[in-house]
Amino acid sequence: MRNTARDGRLVISVRIARRNSGILGMHPFVQIVILNWNGFEDTLRCIDSLEHQTYPNFRIVVIDNGSTDGSLQALAGLGDRVRLVALPNNLGYTGGNNVAMQDAFDKGADYVWLFNSDAEAEPDALTKIVAACEADPTVGLASPLVLEAEDHSAIQFGCGLFDLSVPKYTPSYDLPRSREWQLRFPDRIVLHGTALLVRRALYQAIGGLDDHFFAYWEDMDYSIRSGKAGFRNVAVLDTAIYHPSKPTREAPDTIKPHYYYFVSRNELLMWRKFCSGTKFAKVAAWILQRQLRQIARMPGNDAGIDAVLAGLWHGWCGRGGRYNPSERMPEPLRTVLRRYPKFWIRMLGDKSPDLV
Repeated sequence: MRNTARDGRLVISVRIARRNSGILGMHPFVQIVILNWNGFEDTLRCIDSLEHQTYPNFRIVVIDNGSTDGSLQALAGLGDRVRLVALPNNLGYTGGNNVAMQDAFDKGADYVWLFNSDAEAEPDALTKIVAACEADPTVGLASPLVLEAEDHSAIQFGCGLFDLSVPKYTPSYDLPRSREWQLRFPDRIVLHGTALLVRRALYQAIGGLDDHFFAYWEDMDYSIRSGKAGFRNVAVLDTAIYHPSKPTREAPDTIKPHYYYFVSRNELLMWRKFCSGTKFAKVAAWILQRQLRQIARMPGNDAGIDAVLAGLWHGWCGRGGRYNPSERMPEPLRTVLRRYPKFWIRMLGDKSPDLV
């Protein structure tokens, strides 16, 4: 093992030793990136899953995003099973993954697989999504099917479809529909970042994730940028990963406020990049309706409600970056919206696409 300090980061790097050099030359090199932030138990389970991938030429890299829960000590104990990069501060989902992507592609990786630390993969997942990319050089992003962690028969996400002319985004939780969309609208497919394979040529063309988002909705932004750059985004539906979903309807009080903040803010930030004028006003009204319905689901959750409203305000103002719980939507707008969400839903017509 070799320990070095570079640019304020502790780097513990070791190559996985179990691969045969003759096989490596036949398969593109994939760097698997797992972002850890105060969740080493999930990350350890994730690593165990990924080590059983049938694909022969990959390396696992864990980016620790300034954890304070003992993650570094726990992950360093893996020894030569992973390469660990410790960042001194939390750079968010976008910043942490951008560090990893730049490092990987600078060192010659053919693909980077961005993999959520709370997900697990079927053994053939990486093999099949790499094969889909290798079969078509226009594929910039690829992802397996995303299934529910607690019910492997339930589809959490197949693929999505964006339409900048409306503007509109629609997810699919249905295999036939996901297949149809990929055939009919190959340049308008959205993939989630849960297990997103990024091709080197795409990264060279459009760069990394947008750091303005910090976390959430950056994957839709990346999918749209990929499509606009002439690449295809492909959901490989004959293999899967398993990922827990957030119960925003069933148990909204169990979710941390920062999630509500980033989701409400970043949807606005994402759309303002691709539309303006009346189009942006229309989608902003839809987002307001949807988030008011979320507020109505969690009466008494003051922290969550304030996070939703602060996210809406900062999204309208075009402000990105980190979440500061002490910052709120200005009064009296904050009080009017949080006290009477159902009234404002009725006033707005309650016609927004229900996508959250």
